[in-house]
Amino acid sequence: MKKYLLLVMTIGLLCACSDDDVTASEITTMRINHYQNTAIALEPVLTLLVQYGDSFGTESWNNLYSSIEGFDYAPGYIYDLSVRIDQIGNPAADAGSYKYTLVEVLAAQEIPAETEFDINLKLNDNVFVTTDSGYQLLNQIDIDCNTLCDTLDELLENQDIVVGTFKHSANNIIQLIALE
Repeated sequence: MKKYLLLVMTIGLLCACSDDDVTASEITTMRINHYQNTAIALEPVLTLLVQYGDSFGTESWNNLYSSIEGFDYAPGYIYDLSVRIDQIGNPAADAGSYKYTLVEVLAAQEIPAETEFDINLKLNDNVFVTTDSGYQLLNQIDIDCNTLCDTLDELLENQDIVVGTFKHSANNIIQLIALE
């Protein structure tokens, strides 16, 4: 009897976890920028910067607050992807309304090492720089602040908005080259 009950519960769980809640689905081409930026969701997060739809190929980049299932992002590359976007009819309370799944990597172009990019380091009360083990973005991306560490500390303490200009360095470290 216990085995039968366990079997029924397992089947019930599998059915509850199916994609029956997908209300719409489309495949689109999506471009992923060569660096991640900071943003605020339920808490401070790192997001991929993406273009798709009308913004594809423009200077406009949008934060993607979800991951792309099956996609292994590496900084320093601009990716063109074929992605399936599923709209979820009844998402969990802390989940998004869309699920992104990689269909195919169409292109991966390495950007020149001297390419500069800006990242928000503080927005009002949200500080994205952590110092638990050296300078990092949200304990995930190492920052080489070089000779700007003291200036960075001072600006984070005294300014409402702090933006850093960076370039990629070896071993997925980003190097701080200017502050505003």
